[in-house]
Amino acid sequence: MKSIRKNKAFMAILYVLVFLLLAEWLTPVITLTDTGHKNLFLLFIGISLIMAFLQIHWSISAGVKVFFILWFLIHVYTDSAVFSFEALGYILFDLQINIEALFAQDWAQTTDIFRTVLFFSLLWMAVYLIHYWVGFRLSIFLFYILTVVFIAVLDTFSPYNGDTAIIRIMVVGLMLAGLLHLARWLEGHRINETLDRLAGFIIPLFIMVAASTALALYLPKAGPIWPDPVPYLTSFSGEGGPGPAAVGRIGYGVDDSELGGSFIGDDTPAFRAEVEDGQYWKVETKDIYTTKGWELSEPVADPVLYSNGDIIETEFIPGSEEESLTAVLEMEQDFPFVLYPYGVESIQTNGEIRYSYSANDQKIEPLLSGAPYEPDNVEIQFNEPSYSLTGLRETTVDKLAELPPEFDRYKQLPEELPQRVRDLAAEITQNSETVYDKAQAIENYFERNGFEYSLTNIPVPAEDQDYVDQFLFETKRGYCDNFSTSMVVLLRSLDIPARWVKGFNEGVQIDAETGSDSDIYQVTNNNAHSWVEAYMPGVGWMLFEPTIGFTGASQIDFDLDVETPDSEEQELPERPERPEIEEQDEAAAAAAVDNGPNFWDRTGDFISANKGLLFLAAAAFLLLALALFLKRQKWMPKILVPYYRRKNGKQTFEKAYLRLLKQLDLYGIKRQDGQTLMSYARYIDSFFGTREMTRLTASYEQSVYGGQPETVDWHELKESWENLINRTSS
Repeated sequence: MKSIRKNKAFMAILYVLVFLLLAEWLTPVITLTDTGHKNLFLLFIGISLIMAFLQIHWSISAGVKVFFILWFLIHVYTDSAVFSFEALGYILFDLQINIEALFAQDWAQTTDIFRTVLFFSLLWMAVYLIHYWVGFRLSIFLFYILTVVFIAVLDTFSPYNGDTAIIRIMVVGLMLAGLLHLARWLEGHRINETLDRLAGFIIPLFIMVAASTALALYLPKAGPIWPDPVPYLTSFSGEGGPGPAAVGRIGYGVDDSELGGSFIGDDTPAFRAEVEDGQYWKVETKDIYTTKGWELSEPVADPVLYSNGDIIETEFIPGSEEESLTAVLEMEQDFPFVLYPYGVESIQTNGEIRYSYSANDQKIEPLLSGAPYEPDNVEIQFNEPSYSLTGLRETTVDKLAELPPEFDRYKQLPEELPQRVRDLAAEITQNSETVYDKAQAIENYFERNGFEYSLTNIPVPAEDQDYVDQFLFETKRGYCDNFSTSMVVLLRSLDIPARWVKGFNEGVQIDAETGSDSDIYQVTNNNAHSWVEAYMPGVGWMLFEPTIGFTGASQIDFDLDVETPDSEEQELPERPERPEIEEQDEAAAAAAVDNGPNFWDRTGDFISANKGLLFLAAAAFLLLALALFLKRQKWMPKILVPYYRRKNGKQTFEKAYLRLLKQLDLYGIKRQDGQTLMSYARYIDSFFGTREMTRLTASYEQSVYGGQPETVDWHELKESWENLINRTSS
């Protein structure tokens, strides 16, 4: 009988499906690591699978793969001709650097070429395992399950969106599993099928999978039953950063192009601040609103460099207080920028550090020898800006038309912005005379018109929906991003220059510095925040805080020379207490700080400090596991003999006999197609010079085919079974 494995067309279909499944592993890895040349990696996988399918000798296959890897390294990392002496010399020199780094355990010195070779090695290993599972075991279930779990985990805990990937995996996996089940069934029943008859099985399978997929896509779907596990798990992981649009945010992130979704609680400490009063810690601003989020326009001027202690000139003039204040920040996360309060005058850190200040986004970035630097401690001198109420009363609307063109980018709005947003801005400010009054009216609008501050169950705007329009007119529910973005858009609708600001709020006061006026504030990822800066003609940029429950505000100097009516005295209403959810988060953060780092914190620190060593340990473990798998016929008898020696019962002998057949197959004595068990047993006995296999086979046939399992005595046969299975380890 001809085995189904010999049917080239059938096996070709299996290998094509395997290639598609491997591509689903490669795509997220390439996406998340910003690795290029995806098509070349896919080509390597394709070539490897083709050689496995054609059963090309391992020496030729290995040579082709090594040749491809060398060509890739030269093509990507050098400008030299392929396989020239210059290119090969460069590769050998890079190899020497990595060998020295490995022996010195200096993992940071390993190069991109070395990491690329490791990646190719993993792909090589994956193709080999897949070839073994499909070509020899006719089983893909384990790899299929691992693929589903891999994509699901990445979709949940990373920016990778696996919505379409999981559908492709299910379709390809079901087809592959169905075909392999068919192959095992045909071999088990010793059925020899032609390609025409195989089509009668394959085509209905594909139609069923396609139909079920179409129904699953177009039928209505229920919402999630269980709560999102990300907030709980990320509280132990110590990871923060931007989440995908469907998830929302975790701490401070850099990608604001798609806002929306819930804010995922994470009380991982970001930094501690020793300062006299709580401050808003600014990081950067963005100026282009896209209907979905924020982006930054192209720089109009080069950044300005400052040294330690230099006076830094920002767009916020320090206040007129006689003595400047000092803030000392102890960083607990690595940030490649300085978090600074309003009215910053100078910055001081250890070492020859310079500070790059960009007027485009107001970000201050530390540099060491011209490269980005992440300081552990920062000391900042600042003097909070103060604004004259007299000057603010003179910010007449007609002065907006006199602003120079450089303010135009702070008035930008997309053409798709719904008209009702502009109409709402005009309605809110219809009784306001000055620019400052209009800004205050918009700032106070949210807490007086049924808006709700919440971190959870925040929707994501649809593809044709504006983020601000959805919040103002439909949901009225959200957190700082919703409130601050809406205020900026409403201000710009009135031609008032405004920009979106990101950073951290003041955090939680956890202690008072002994013998000093300073307090200590703990700032965590939960304190990541956004607010508004608006330009008052003749006065300058001012901070505004539209988010319900937050108390950030600019300092006003009440310098009016005339008495003001009661109504004017109440221009700056007191803000309500912060929502209860924030108080709970801050109390939890303070408790976590008081108790010191827990087990998970220490584990995270250990992993961060030993990434390279752990990576090599994992690679060594995988290589060891592969070696053990390839040599399992050597060590498996040491486990099987003690295991079956203790077993009793009628089924023990049958299982032990079948296990012996597998072990003999691994040893290299394969049973031919159509060969009977007794003929195979005589061949085994002639090979080893015994009669034990014939004796075991006769008992097995009597038990299984003769229907007399009770006549088999496992205790009498055990010695013969052990002798044979021990011979396979020699």
